[in-house]
Amino acid sequence: MTDSTQSTNAVLASPPGDCCAQGFKHRGTPVGQKIHVGGLDTYITYPPKEYENKPQRIIFAFPDVFGTFYVNTDLVLDHFASHGFLVIAPDYLQGDSVAQYYEEGVGYKKGVDLAAWVQPHREFAIKATPIWIEAVKAKFGTPDTTYGCVGYCFGAPFAMDLLANGGVSAGAFAHPGFLTEDDFRNIKGPLLMCCAETDFTFPTSSRHRAEEILAETKATYHVQLFSGVKHGFSTRGNPDDPNERWVKEECARGMINWWNRFL
Repeated sequence: MTDSTQSTNAVLASPPGDCCAQGFKHRGTPVGQKIHVGGLDTYITYPPKEYENKPQRIIFAFPDVFGTFYVNTDLVLDHFASHGFLVIAPDYLQGDSVAQYYEEGVGYKKGVDLAAWVQPHREFAIKATPIWIEAVKAKFGTPDTTYGCVGYCFGAPFAMDLLANGGVSAGAFAHPGFLTEDDFRNIKGPLLMCCAETDFTFPTSSRHRAEEILAETKATYHVQLFSGVKHGFSTRGNPDDPNERWVKEECARGMINWWNRFL
């Protein structure tokens, strides 16, 4: 009998679609900084002073199509930092975020072709991100630093790559895009999957197949599955809806607890 984990490399999480731009812009003032490292503009947000004498833990964060310098993204990263992590995210969209082509409450501006927008950005990110990761480790890492990662939609493959090559101690993603069976088959580190009950890019059948592969390869993994929400819930959920707000916060809490367990 052929081992099912070796039989195919089907796409499990599809490229971003219109659902990836739905949701709400959040309110708040990010506290991180814009720096330049590894050839990319970068958002960095530091843990509170109470963590200064504790072992350093760095989280590589790979944003969705709304990009690194979008308020929703930065507020989530600041929240992670407040729990004792140095969090750093690359602007692999080079300032060309989907946010500038999207009108809140309306949708994409007339004439926007998301597929045409995605491809060149993905090609650039695939080349630039490994260089950026090494530069971050060289600039901010120490022999005792431990690393984690998280990827949202567009950013999920970069988190999975780090889990596959041993570049982090643990990783997570939320509502992923651009993943195949091999992305799950090849991971070496613990993976937290934060998933929506309704997700165009990562539907139920794909999640079940991913779980099957992870079980067969005896990976360390955990699944958060949230009802009543859709793709984008972790970064663009409605903060005025009690369920969506709880889900967003519980997703972030789950990631923090995951990193606390392994880093």
